[in-house]
Amino acid sequence: MYDGTVATLFFYLFAASSIALALGVVLGRRLLRSAVCLIGVLGSSAGLILVLGFEFIAGIQVLVFIGGIVVLLLFAIMMTSEGHTFEQRPSAARRVVGGIAATAFFAVTLSVYWNTDFPLVSKEGLAVSHEDVHAIGRKLLSNERDGYIVPFEVISLLLLAALIGGIVIARKHDPEDI
Repeated sequence: MYDGTVATLFFYLFAASSIALALGVVLGRRLLRSAVCLIGVLGSSAGLILVLGFEFIAGIQVLVFIGGIVVLLLFAIMMTSEGHTFEQRPSAARRVVGGIAATAFFAVTLSVYWNTDFPLVSKEGLAVSHEDVHAIGRKLLSNERDGYIVPFEVISLLLLAALIGGIVIARKHDPEDI
């Protein structure tokens, strides 16, 4: 797709933007801005996947995560947030617990990275054909024993229930007043 220099340039561009936006998600004081930074992180990771030559997986990343889950998260934030939600200041105890958890996660990630042998695989052996894409689509939409339509529908109902629950919790008046 690209020659080595351009692919390397795009890799570093997407990696740097992913790191910067991830810091925006974690360090942002406003919930809506953090959610928008999360969209950028997922878009940058889709760009990294695209640079690696896996166009189908990058498209799925954009459709499922950015197009579905994060947009639902944004709707939930917009519909349920009050003014005090947008600027949260966690207590010192929460900051300490969060710092310990983040440090532990970072240590485990580095340990796995250093102790894993990453074999090189040729891109030709991983090519996806037109028939493979159709087979994946049929499998995702199949209601037979080996299909995945039921888990997707259950997850969509769970997300809908969570959204409705968030709206009910954020109501400014009691349901008896209606």
